[in-house]
Amino acid sequence: MSSFAPPQANGKCVYCNHCKPCPVGIDIGLVNKYYDLAKVGDSLAIEHYKTLEKNASDCISCGHCDSRCPFGVKQSLRMQEIDEYMDQLL
Repeated sequence: MSSFAPPQANGKCVYCNHCKPCPVGIDIGLVNKYYDLAKVGDSLAIEHYKTLEKNASDCISCGHCDSRCPFGVKQSLRMQEIDEYMDQLL
């Protein structure tokens, strides 16, 4: 799949959910989407993030998602980044 994507997609989450399933039930693509939107000032994305059943703070850094990402995203590290950022906003 990554061979069909533009080079700038490498290392970036494109919300494709190839990283699923998450052992603790995080919707990784949606968490990433809300984070990216929040970073550009979308307050509605922050509200939606708050309503998720599981979010970045629930990540156990098991690495299952990292090995399945066709774009080389280190989701377990990104979940830490997202948690820290969203924690400041909530």
